[in-house]
Amino acid sequence: MRCEGDVRIKLSRAELTAAREAIELTPNFEGRLEVRDTLRGAVRRRSHGITLEREVAERFVRRLAAFDLPTVLLRTKLLLAIQDADQLAPEQQPAADHGSRAA
Repeated sequence: MRCEGDVRIKLSRAELTAAREAIELTPNFEGRLEVRDTLRGAVRRRSHGITLEREVAERFVRRLAAFDLPTVLLRTKLLLAIQDADQLAPEQQPAADHGSRAA
């Protein structure tokens, strides 16, 4: 089940720089410019975390060319963040009221 929402990951400076370079080598996908701008902004702000829309993060991780250790770590962290979002989604949905019955 795919849920909407944001995916947040913390990156080291090396991973962030490698991600900024890797996005330039990544084939086109919907949301690529958003990812590129997010990564550039994080590098400029010297921030160590980024937030992406879940669908964009999924497309990015599918297209990401992991050619060195920092990009492999980025790919792994993205996949784990998406998995964590999957596990948290059922917990955040309101439980159905099974106690009331229609007569």
